[in-house]
Amino acid sequence: MYNFRFIEQNDEGCGWIIKTPFSTNSHNKKWASSLDEIILKIQKQYDELHHSIPYTMVQATMRNKKEYKVVLFGREPKYVAYNPDKNFGTSFSKHPHTEIMEFAARALAEFTQLCPFAMTDSMMRVDVFQTKSGNFVVNELESLEADHYSSYSNLKKDAIDNQIRMYYEAVLKDLIDEKFIKCKHRIKK
Repeated sequence: MYNFRFIEQNDEGCGWIIKTPFSTNSHNKKWASSLDEIILKIQKQYDELHHSIPYTMVQATMRNKKEYKVVLFGREPKYVAYNPDKNFGTSFSKHPHTEIMEFAARALAEFTQLCPFAMTDSMMRVDVFQTKSGNFVVNELESLEADHYSSYSNLKKDAIDNQIRMYYEAVLKDLIDEKFIKCKHRIKK
């Protein structure tokens, strides 16, 4: 009935986080220690929130808590995001992270291939963990509301926000123009 390959391949013995989309930090976030608990907690979230959420996410709790948030523009990795308002501790380093950035680019390329109509040309953020065996895994892919701070990039938050706004304005304009042209063409016939 269910495909548990993800759960089997990513179990580090630390349990699982079950959370809803469009939530931040601990809002609608539950912890489970087993597959049975995962199913029960998903059912409980669905019973409480089925009218407002389209799905629930299950994420492995990793031994290594460090998460790298790679920011990409035009599907090219630019930097690892760093939010100055959050304390990442001494384990968070600011060096280029070339290997992690290359992994994020491959992950986004695979996502784009599998979901060809997804809008991935503007800013995307690929959140990456490293397993206890040293493999990189994607935690999340984010776009519209993803944080994209960088304390060591020449790209400033306001400039990035403006770039993103201009991209989506252009996409919407193209959609409106295309719809208008089709409508105008039908009227002439």
